[in-house]
Amino acid sequence: MRAKQAFRALATSLFSELPKLILIALFSFAAIDKLMHFAGFVTAVQSYRLLPENLGFAAAIFFIMAELAIALGLITKQWRRPACLAAVLLLTIFTVAYLLVSPEKVCGCWFTLTLSAGGTFHILQNLIFIGLAILTWIDGQPASSSTDASSVLSAKSI
Repeated sequence: MRAKQAFRALATSLFSELPKLILIALFSFAAIDKLMHFAGFVTAVQSYRLLPENLGFAAAIFFIMAELAIALGLITKQWRRPACLAAVLLLTIFTVAYLLVSPEKVCGCWFTLTLSAGGTFHILQNLIFIGLAILTWIDGQPASSSTDASSVLSAKSI
């Protein structure tokens, strides 16, 4: 009986950690991929024509650093929730910018895997990753806040 409970606990733990692990892999790989193809990524950022051309280089560096910071933040419990919020913000910015330009234009997210081609799949992909970040944010919520809320509710009902 204990082995079965231990297996369930392990499976539950792994299942709850899966969104976090996926996001860490996603942001780490995306940042490294952009660094490896930096000139192409700068070109992709400039092709959106949402920023002045002279800001393309700085924006590319900012995006790479933000992705690395998010990946590192997701690793530590202390920074996990802020990293999740940053991930939602960054993915939302990418999605909105992508929609403003056109879903069929160049996307700078996965040079190695997509050869810089965009499509509506990228929008769906970003929405899924936003959902994973929200799940990770909810999972990282301190346990004491739920007990505090329940104790306040029970105290008011007395």
